[in-house]
Amino acid sequence: GPGGNLIGTDHMGGQYIDILRSKLVMRRLGARVLSGLVGNVDIPKLKASATGQWIGENAALTPSDPQLGKVQLTPKHAGALTEFSRNMLLQSSPDIEQLLRDDFAAVLARAVDRVAIQGGGADEPDGILETSGVDISTDMSPPTWDAVLELIAKVEEGDAEGMAFLTRPSIVKVLRSTLRAATTDSRMIMEARNELAGYPLVSTTLVPNDIESADASALIFGDFSDVLLGYWSEFDLLVNPYESTAYTKGNVQVRGMVTCDVAIRHAESFAAAVDIDPGTLS
Repeated sequence: GPGGNLIGTDHMGGQYIDILRSKLVMRRLGARVLSGLVGNVDIPKLKASATGQWIGENAALTPSDPQLGKVQLTPKHAGALTEFSRNMLLQSSPDIEQLLRDDFAAVLARAVDRVAIQGGGADEPDGILETSGVDISTDMSPPTWDAVLELIAKVEEGDAEGMAFLTRPSIVKVLRSTLRAATTDSRMIMEARNELAGYPLVSTTLVPNDIESADASALIFGDFSDVLLGYWSEFDLLVNPYESTAYTKGNVQVRGMVTCDVAIRHAESFAAAVDIDPGTLS
């Protein structure tokens, strides 16, 4: 036979190559995490204060009552389900159980980050871009330096203090290639790699690119510590050895789940432009 029969193949399971994944950003940006929840959660909130008044000598104060509300968190579920064969269980290298555990954990963590940015679909929590009261504008395509500053001003006019920008990598390209003004100094809207207008900027492909129209993405500014991530179960992995179809084939079915909710403490802490066209990436 051919000499190729003398050449062996080394299976290098220790050099396993994972897929490329969207960056997780919400905890990095300072979102508040509430772990170990059991019942539904109501967090009291002061909606409006009493009114301070100046009065003259011997004049009466006018009564003014504070207004109270609440921020609510209720369990919502996301999961992943798969099945693998008996041979894969017995022979795989790296170990298939550990691979699935790592993959499910990554998939579900990104599912939470995605809805924290723009949830609101069927059975999903409402994220920043779907929260009533968040200032959403559609007049930033193409982006301008003045529009960037306006996002900052909107948050600060609401008596909040924005801490960072969040956007998509394709929008970073637009910001770094667009002039602040039609002058000869060639200063771009975004010059530093991870900074915009003096604030940190984080980008991830979890920011959707079909918000206002096809291919339109968002630039979000705000105080991300006002995002609440509430967890009843942060990650559960359960093997089902009794699923009838898998059982008859000698296969194993595995399910991963997370139970959580997302809420925004103050909608005024965020402003976003959702119509930015990233153009064509070649």
